[in-house]
Amino acid sequence: MRGIAILLVLIFHFTPYGLGMSSSSPLIDRLDFLISRTGWIGVDLFFVLSGFLITGILYDAKESNHYFRNFYVRRVLRIFPLYYGALIIFLVVLPWLRPGNPAVHSMTRDAVWYWTYLSNVRIAHNGGDFGAIGHFWSLAIEEQFYLIWPVVVLALRRRQLQACCLACVIGALFVRVGLNVAGNETAAFVLTPARIDALAVGAYLALSARGPAGLNPTSRWASPSAAFLSLVLLAIFVLRKGFVAQDLIVSTVGHTLLACLFGAILVLALTSARDSAVGGIFDSSFLSFFGRYSYALYVFHYPILFFKLGAIPLTIVPTIGGSQLLRQLVFLTMATGVSVSIALVSWHLYEKQFLKLRKFFPYQS
Repeated sequence: MRGIAILLVLIFHFTPYGLGMSSSSPLIDRLDFLISRTGWIGVDLFFVLSGFLITGILYDAKESNHYFRNFYVRRVLRIFPLYYGALIIFLVVLPWLRPGNPAVHSMTRDAVWYWTYLSNVRIAHNGGDFGAIGHFWSLAIEEQFYLIWPVVVLALRRRQLQACCLACVIGALFVRVGLNVAGNETAAFVLTPARIDALAVGAYLALSARGPAGLNPTSRWASPSAAFLSLVLLAIFVLRKGFVAQDLIVSTVGHTLLACLFGAILVLALTSARDSAVGGIFDSSFLSFFGRYSYALYVFHYPILFFKLGAIPLTIVPTIGGSQLLRQLVFLTMATGVSVSIALVSWHLYEKQFLKLRKFFPYQS
């Protein structure tokens, strides 16, 4: 599922730069553009997965020694080396190498917000000025969640935690409605209180899986729920002529529907037999590959567009009947290839070395 999430994000960020869209573009190009513009929902899927995995880890370790120490140290070993290593590249090395670059200037101007995992707050205040590493807003949300959620899990029993998750889902919807009414749809997209519902859906399912009946009661509703929610979201896509994050419907109820849909799909992934059609999809080695390196892929892919690391002379690629889909495919493939290469180097030469230290801080279920 991580593989699906990162592929959606890659398609979202790399598509507009391959296609020069206009009202005179062929219909197939315009449809491709509208569909690829929904790829931002991959971040919502990441949130659901994080809520599920982190809550499961915390709940299983509630009675163990060094509950907080082991959790936070293991999170630091997984997250900080890549995050702060990337910040050193983007906020220290690049300003020295390219002092006059506008993208570099915009990053260094907001450096303190990135160092402190508060870039989402800065973006909300600026009203949509994301920049070359603006996509770090979602990493800020996850880090803020990691800081608070262990305390909540330790303080509450399972049923109380599930009630808390439901309150977070409802509360996030109201927060987004309020922010949209106030005219700040960007804040509704990037602030943690407005996006906690996806994390809470994943958390709720993790707690359900640890109940007396496990996910069996939930699994009976997973398929019909996924089908129904998909139809509702498709209807929104058709009626709103796309699924744009800043659209009022999408920015309010849309995120709630997405969180529930991804929750249903997660249940299907967990409960389907491996030899079934659904199980085969989620057992895919292709998706697993992208999922394994998804963190570094997410961190490094977007700056490629600003610093031309994946620049391709697309004019040498022919159009077909006026359609630029072939050019788009070439750009997407090459930019993804550059991103994957960086992610592989990052994982094997850098990230993996820190993860070896996690054996000194084991979880005790």
